Amino acid sequence: MGDVDDAGDTDTSPDPDTDLPPDLTLELTGGEESPYVIDEATGVVSFEAACAPDGCTLDVCTLSFEGGEAVELESCTETIELTTAELNAEGSWTLTVNASLDEQTESASSTFDVRYAFDAGIEGLTPGPQTFSHPPELTSFCTREDCELTISCTDAEGGELACEDLAFPEGEAIVNIALTACAAELEPAHCLPAQDYNFTFEPPTWTQVATGAAHSCGILDDGTLWCWGNNGSGRLGDGSSTQRDQPTRVAGDGVWIAVSAGGQHTCGIKEDGSLWCWGSNIRGQVNFGSNAESSYDSPLLLDDNDVWNHVAAGNEHTCAITEDNALYCWGDSASGQLGPDPVTNGRTQVEIDDGGTPINTFVAVAAGNAHTCAVTAVGANGWCWGSFSSGQLNGISSGDSSPRMINPTLSDPDNTTLTVAAGGAHSCATVNANGQIRTYCWGDFTFNQLGHTDDSYPGQPTNLSNTQHITAGSQHTCAIADEIAYCWGDNIRGQLGHSDSSTSTPTPVSEFESDWTDIAAGTEHTCGISANTMYCWGLNATGRLGNPAAGGATPTPIAWPYTP
Repeated sequence: MGDVDDAGDTDTSPDPDTDLPPDLTLELTGGEESPYVIDEATGVVSFEAACAPDGCTLDVCTLSFEGGEAVELESCTETIELTTAELNAEGSWTLTVNASLDEQTESASSTFDVRYAFDAGIEGLTPGPQTFSHPPELTSFCTREDCELTISCTDAEGGELACEDLAFPEGEAIVNIALTACAAELEPAHCLPAQDYNFTFEPPTWTQVATGAAHSCGILDDGTLWCWGNNGSGRLGDGSSTQRDQPTRVAGDGVWIAVSAGGQHTCGIKEDGSLWCWGSNIRGQVNFGSNAESSYDSPLLLDDNDVWNHVAAGNEHTCAITEDNALYCWGDSASGQLGPDPVTNGRTQVEIDDGGTPINTFVAVAAGNAHTCAVTAVGANGWCWGSFSSGQLNGISSGDSSPRMINPTLSDPDNTTLTVAAGGAHSCATVNANGQIRTYCWGDFTFNQLGHTDDSYPGQPTNLSNTQHITAGSQHTCAIADEIAYCWGDNIRGQLGHSDSSTSTPTPVSEFESDWTDIAAGTEHTCGISANTMYCWGLNATGRLGNPAAGGATPTPIAWPYTP
C-alpha cells in the first residue's frame, strides 16, 4: 500500500485547558468598618457573599465568637444580615461562607469586632456652652455597667480645678469640664468622643417674686427657687431654721413654676404640676393630714394625685386650684377664709351658692390675712369670703363671712375679672372692661392703701391704667402699669420705694422708670424685678430684703451669694 498523508488526520483527543469547567470563585465583602458599633437591641451588621460562575451555590454560613465553636446560620444567601440575636456579645467574630460548583468548593472568611453603642455625659446638659448663676448640681451618667468615666476641670486659663464627683468649683467665672467615657477592658478600646462643657457665669435672671410677712422668695429662669429672710419654722425651705440675709436655695430637685409666700409658710408648684408647702403648720396651713407636724423646714409634697395650676399662701391658710379648675383651701378657718362648710383638719373644696346655682370652678385665687378672693371660670366674676369687718370682701363691713360677689361693676357680664389680690384687710383686682384694663381696690383705707377716696368701696386708684400686675401687702399696695412700678399706702418703713410719706396716689418707685416685670408687697417690705434683677426695699429686719446693706425706701439689688 502507499503512504497515508498525515495532513488529512484530525486530532479529536480532549484538551485539558479548554474542556474543564471554569474555576469556582467566592468573594465575601463586609467587615471593613470593624469595629462595628451597633445598638444592643436593634443593631444589624451586613455582609455580601458572591460566587461565580453561574450554577454555583452558597452552601453553608457559620459564625464563631473569638475562635470558639462555629455555629451554622439558619440561611446562607448573598446578603447576610447579622443581628444581635446572633451577635450576642461584644468582641471578635468570624463569619465563614462555603460555596460549591460540581466537585469544586471554596471558603471565605471575615473577622470583625462588635461593640454595643452606649451613651454618657452630664444629666440634663448637652456638650457645649453653658451659663450658670449659681454652682450647678451636676450628675454624670453612663448607660454601660462597666463604664469608665474620666472627668477633668480647668479654669479660663486652662489651669486644673478640683471637681471630684462633679462638685462644681466655687468662685470661678469660667469652668470647662471634659468628660470621656470608655467601656472597661475591651480591645480595641471602645470610647465615646470626648465631651466638653463650657460654663460661664452670668448674673441671675429672675422671673418671679413673692413676699410674706418677714421673708421673700424668687424663681430664676432655670427654674430654681430661692428664699431669704426670717426662717422661723423653716419657711425658707432650705432644711434649716437659720435666718438668711441672702438668697438660699429651696431644698429638692425639680423645676419651679410658681411660688407664694404667706405669714410663716411658703408654697410652690413644680412644672409637673405637683404642689409643695413648708414652714409653720400650727394651723394646718402646710399639711392638713391627721399626723401632721407643727412645722416643716423642707418642701412637703401635699397631693400626688392632682395637677395644680395656682397656689396662694395667706397668713395662716392656703388655697390652690387644680388643672380641672377645682379650688381647695386648708388651714385656719376662724374667719371663714376657707369658704362655706370648711372641713375640720382637712381640705375644703370651695363651692359657692349663687342663688341656687352652684359655682365650683375657678381660674385665679388670692389669700390675704384672713380672707380669700377668687375669679370664677364661668363668667370671670370676682368673689371674696372670710373676714369682712373692714370691707375687704366687697366694700361692705357688715354681714357675715359667706362668699360675696365683689361688686356689680367688677362682675358686669361685659367685663372680665383678670386677677385678684388680697392683703391685710383690703383687696384689689384688675378687670378688662370693653378692652380697657382697669384696677379696683376695696376694704381698709386707714393707710390710703386703696389709692382712691371712695372709702371702703371698690374704686379705681388715681391715675393708674393698663395695669399688668397688682399686689396687696399688709397696709400698702403696688402695681405695674406699662412696665412702671407704682406703690401707695403706708410708707412708715419705706415699703413704697419712694420718699413720699403715706399716700393715696400711686407713685412710681424711685430710681427705675421702666422694665418692671413682677412685684410683691409684704407686710412692711416690697420686692420687685426690673430688667431681670431682683430689688427689695422697706423694713430689713430678719434679712427679708436679701441684702444686709439694704433698708428704707431705696430699691436695692439683693446680695447674690455666689460671686466669682
